[in-house]
Amino acid sequence: MIIQQKGTVLLQFSADWRAPCKAMEPTVEQFKERSDVTYQKVNVDTDNKIAQKYRVRNIPCFIVLKDGIAVGRQVGTQSVDQLLELVK
Repeated sequence: MIIQQKGTVLLQFSADWRAPCKAMEPTVEQFKERSDVTYQKVNVDTDNKIAQKYRVRNIPCFIVLKDGIAVGRQVGTQSVDQLLELVK
């Protein structure tokens, strides 16, 4: 997986088998409708090296990158407003 290096990106680290990650799907869809920030989902089972790079220990985990640099992080289920605030 290639992660965009320019602009702002919201990474969601998750696993298909984890209930809280699945529960975030409608919230993420709302976020994508309300924000022009690039969104990328990272499956920790198949993209483990990326999860290790960003030291993701618990999922769901949301990390904001600005021009490739991590500038924000939230762990656990989030509301749409919390995700929008995170990417400001």
